[in-house]
Order: sequence, then C-alpha cells, then structure tokens
Amino acid sequence: MITTSEIGFHLPGLALSLEIVANVEDLVTDPEDDEDDDQIPYWAELWPAARGLAQYIWERIDFQGATVLELGAGLGLPGLVAALKGGLVTFSDYIEESLDIIARNARRNGIQHAAYLLADWRDFQCEKKFDWIIGSDVLYNPTLNPYVAGILERNLAVGGHLLFAHPSRPVTMKFLDDIKGSLGLQEEKTIQVVTVQEPGVPEFNQGIDIHHLTKI
Repeated sequence: MITTSEIGFHLPGLALSLEIVANVEDLVTDPEDDEDDDQIPYWAELWPAARGLAQYIWERIDFQGATVLELGAGLGLPGLVAALKGGLVTFSDYIEESLDIIARNARRNGIQHAAYLLADWRDFQCEKKFDWIIGSDVLYNPTLNPYVAGILERNLAVGGHLLFAHPSRPVTMKFLDDIKGSLGLQEEKTIQVVTVQEPGVPEFNQGIDIHHLTKI
C-alpha cells in the first residue's frame, strides 16, 4: 500500500502543493533483485533532475497551447509546471499509481486539461505526434533507450522540441548525441543548478544537464 505525504515546491512566482510517496522503500518488491528496473520504484522519488527540468521550464518556456508528452513521468513535476505554462500535457508512465498521483496533483494545483497514458516503452501504443516530448533522468538504461528512440521518431512532430534533464550521465549524453544525427536535431545545452533539500542530509546544490533539442 502506498502512503503519501504533502510537500511544497517553490520557485519565484510559483507555489505548488504536491502529494508525494512517503514510503518508497516499502514499494521494493524484491530487495535482492537490484538488476530488474521494473522492480525498483524509481517513479516514486522526486529526483533532482525533475526539479531542475521544472525550474528550467518555469523560467524559460512558454508552451502557448502546444502539446507536450512527458515520458516516464513518475511524480510528474516537470509536466505539471509545463501545464501551468500553457502546455496541453499528456503524462505517461507504465505504473498506474504514478498516473493516479499525478492526476490528484494536477487537480490540487488547478490544472484542468491533462491526459494520462498508461504505457510501457517496449509496447508504446500511441500514434499522436507532440510538439514537445520531455523527460527527467529517464535515459539511464541502455537496454531501454532504443525503445525511447523509436518513440521520439514516431511521436515527435515536425519542427518539434525535446527537453531532457539528467545529472551528467554518460549513457544519457551518448544517447542524445546519437539521436541528434539520426533525427536531425539541433541542440542547446544548459546546466541548471538545483538546490536539494532532503531530510537528514545537509542542503547542497547539484548541476543538472538540460538538453533542448529541436527537429529541423
């Protein structure tokens, strides 16, 4: 059973109330299996990359009615901020509880127009093309990244944009370098400094790589 708690997420001019998972460790179905990503509840953590992408979107992007797909949405923070910046957001994840929590957070923050897609990248049943596809720290598994490449090829509109955030992972940088060539993308890269505050841990700053890629 999932236990949740409430936190605030604040940026200049933005105050979100978020329901998050409080008992993440209890969701691990097999503590001995650290190789099967499907058994590890990565979706239930509010990762620094999600905070960094949310901050980048809030400060720099005005979607103005553009369609947005968040891949591996988890707790959905970047997509929620994208919706508040005018995006028509579809939150996608393969965990139903993830989408349930995102939907509740959308309602509690006044977001009325959002869609929810329960889908596994390995069998991604979606034909719609999106103006933006975004994701925070979702490109860490080289065995899954080819499926993501297929999604980007099929579901990114002509002239569309990608936004991916990660904590300087080499596997992510290699994947993005590869798709720049295969999909014909131009890239703008930024480092977003995120202040991380965790219970029992001294506050620290972390640099998050933000890749903004545009299909030409």
